Amino acid sequence: MKVKVCIAYSVRDPAGSGVAGELLRLLEHKPVTAARAVDVYYLQELDALLAGFEEDVLYFEFLDEICEADFHLVLSRHSSEAGIRSLTVHHPGNPMREALAGGRPLELPPSNPPLAKSLLLSLVKHAEALPEFKVTYEVTHHGPSSLKKPVTFVEIGSSAQEWSLTEARRAVAEAVVDALTRPLPPFEACVGVGGNHYASLFTARALSSAEAYGHMLANYALKSLEEPELVEKVVREAATKSLALTQKLVAERKLRKAWREALEKVAEELSLKIEYV
Repeated sequence: MKVKVCIAYSVRDPAGSGVAGELLRLLEHKPVTAARAVDVYYLQELDALLAGFEEDVLYFEFLDEICEADFHLVLSRHSSEAGIRSLTVHHPGNPMREALAGGRPLELPPSNPPLAKSLLLSLVKHAEALPEFKVTYEVTHHGPSSLKKPVTFVEIGSSAQEWSLTEARRAVAEAVVDALTRPLPPFEACVGVGGNHYASLFTARALSSAEAYGHMLANYALKSLEEPELVEKVVREAATKSLALTQKLVAERKLRKAWREALEKVAEELSLKIEYV
């Protein structure tokens, strides 16, 4: 089956399955069949396959085989020991030496900067009724990592209380519909380098400029890589694995000198702008 987007979730995940349920309430749908899927519907308004699987989202390495989609969107929970109430957007992948949560080390699937930015903007709009929730990007982390089609995650965090909250599920569902039906905003596709897990610097820039982020590599990922050669390899992968042509590297000014030199080498090689912030 050929569709614009495969919207996938785990039937064992209360957040993802809850958002899927809200999508079914919002949109006309018809049951269809797809390999491995437990629940699957066609959403004509979105030209989307909405598919639920038994597997955890970290192990959705099979999504390319489910249908012929232009890109994937995964509905998921977000867990945090800090307990931050959040609605998040990020791309999966492992920009580290170890794959601690699905996928393979040093492997990134293609990102989707315009969709991620559109989701971020839509979440801000639809989360107005959830003032305690933080809307943010997250940096690239966890599986799946080997998909050939672009894949983006949209998540509810950070505990069972938030995952089951009807208002949060509805806000994400409405944001998904908005992001997939309205024209894309003007954007400049970027890779972010440095910063914290919640990509606060890159989130703020995306919300106030045309910058749209694909893969974002946190400081902890750079420390895992350590050697400039590995940093160079992963940054090159992040810049080239993107649905939209990457135009700029945006990096924290306080990166180690050797890492900055690695970025500058990749920027020159790929004819990218580089901006330290």
